[in-house]
Amino acid sequence: MFTLDMPSLQALPNPVGAASVCERAESVLRRNPYVALKNVSCDYRDGVLTLIGCLPTYYLKQIAQEAVARLEGVVRIDNRIEVVSAPLRSVFNT
Repeated sequence: MFTLDMPSLQALPNPVGAASVCERAESVLRRNPYVALKNVSCDYRDGVLTLIGCLPTYYLKQIAQEAVARLEGVVRIDNRIEVVSAPLRSVFNT
């Protein structure tokens, strides 16, 4: 599990609703050119955005985290995305 602490935003001038942050985060992930990121969901509580899902590489896990890191209201990211590689298919199987 990776966490990313954002710069201190102790007093947010405009409190941001959890549903709004989740909607914006998931929208950012769905607009990303990496199709696999569409399978990541989010949860948000008290400034912590949790990323949940499965991706095939650690690179995509990091891309997902970076994509939502600068959203308003996000103070910390709890990256719970699991990396699950797809089974290799043999070219000899028919």
